[in-house]
Amino acid sequence: MKNGEWLEHLKDSIPATISGDRLSIYTIALEAWRRGLKVSFYEFKFRKKVVVRYSISDEVKEVKFAYSTGPAVSNEARRISSSKTKTKEYLESAGVPVPKGQKFIHKGNEEIIEYAGDNLDFPIVLKPTGGKMGRGVIANIRDKEELKDALIHVREKLGISNVILEEFIPGEEYRIYVLNGEVIGAMNRLPANVVGDGVNSLRKLIRIKNAEREQIPSVRGRSIKIDSEVKRNIKNYGYNLTSVPQKGERILLRKNSNISTGGDPVDATDILDEKVKEAAIKAAEAVPGLVECGVDLIVDERDGTGKVIELNTSVGLAGHLFPLEGKSRDIPSALMDYYFPGTKRITKDLYFDFIKVTEMLKAGNVHEIIMPVLPQEEIIKKSLVVTGELGKTGFMNFVGRRARYFNLDGFIEMRRDKTALIVLAGTAENIRGFQEMLTTDPPRRARMDDIREGEWQGVLETGFKVIQTVESETVAPKQKEAVAVVDERRVQKLKKTNTALKKINADLEKEKARLKKENEDLQSSKSWKVTRPLRWLSKKVAGRKS
Repeated sequence: MKNGEWLEHLKDSIPATISGDRLSIYTIALEAWRRGLKVSFYEFKFRKKVVVRYSISDEVKEVKFAYSTGPAVSNEARRISSSKTKTKEYLESAGVPVPKGQKFIHKGNEEIIEYAGDNLDFPIVLKPTGGKMGRGVIANIRDKEELKDALIHVREKLGISNVILEEFIPGEEYRIYVLNGEVIGAMNRLPANVVGDGVNSLRKLIRIKNAEREQIPSVRGRSIKIDSEVKRNIKNYGYNLTSVPQKGERILLRKNSNISTGGDPVDATDILDEKVKEAAIKAAEAVPGLVECGVDLIVDERDGTGKVIELNTSVGLAGHLFPLEGKSRDIPSALMDYYFPGTKRITKDLYFDFIKVTEMLKAGNVHEIIMPVLPQEEIIKKSLVVTGELGKTGFMNFVGRRARYFNLDGFIEMRRDKTALIVLAGTAENIRGFQEMLTTDPPRRARMDDIREGEWQGVLETGFKVIQTVESETVAPKQKEAVAVVDERRVQKLKKTNTALKKINADLEKEKARLKKENEDLQSSKSWKVTRPLRWLSKKVAGRKS
């Protein structure tokens, strides 16, 4: 799998636990925080669930975000965009090209099939009137028999009764991000696929592809699941899961191209025709108040026109930020330029623990978390290697307290050779103050013989940490990564075990409730009442024997 050209300031700043939807929130908040803006996370109750919302502010205004969407998008725009039928009405009124089709509200399958035969040419597309993430969308339906099977799947198995039938547009599908009348990024989303190597079976190729996807933030946690649709598409190639495709042969496993179902994001901003970009801008402008949105369209290979199929207000940014091929598009930066013009990124070398923030909010321990605002001065990084008779815990804790006093980020780590590595990030003045304190007012029980200064190249998590683990100075970075992977696997294994135990406990509770009900039913039955004297007599006899 080939990775794209990712943004330099996001490298090493995305923890392995952040992916998918959370990546959009985190990267926007991170960009704002790195510009010295105030970032606040708070809990928000939505449909009996606690979700995390966040606000960004300077000294003049506060901007509240929901997911990746700011307040410039009106509630009316959200309402229209959430309905495929309403969206289509607005697009058609504005003269935006859309696929020909019809919606069906409370209609029978036979009526829908009859309409398709009389009014549309196969292949066609079946989709829900609402919904998102490609759920219930089946494309390239080739005949009435396939349409019948698709209707049964969508309406009966998925429980989606109201649907739309549309003509199938042959061509490539794109997601185009539009902000304030400008295309910021465009990506082609390939359907879930694998490429044969002439050695491995399709089942093994899918497993390999899923392992590779776990290393890429935009598709991490969004594996290709082997379901009935995947098996059906494999069968269309004349293969099954044990078949070995030829080397270089690409097998499309799904017909829809959603990343959530295994699709591949590929950047296409620089190669997309300007007329197609203009169609996307026109589509966004067709809905009042739709300042920022994702436009889904297909470039018709017959005439090159872009035909819009959907508008999205809650846009996932992951595919634009971490494409599998092509350049990253810095949408978080564009959003900050729009909402807070004139602000600039102060640093690219610090990040914060977003998962810890969200877990604290969802646990109900706190209701709001305000990130410490970065100083407007330049932030520099420095390393100090201290030798001498340092002891261990006392010296490390002393350094930790003093670093926090000077508002410094970084860590201290005691190494096997008994030297201490101190890494600092902060303003030049604060680092200078810390160093003066360390040399003029050292801890009483430590003797420092030498302090060697150097630069630090890595990215640091905000806050100052005292690392108690002893680690060899000669440990290679890849070995450290391996340890981190093992630790992460242990965490995931524990989570799975915890989930399994919860399920077992729930099953036991159900069984307990069932037995309780059976007991109550038995005690209220006639047979129980009739045999009451016999039960009393048997207890008496048992008592005499004892």
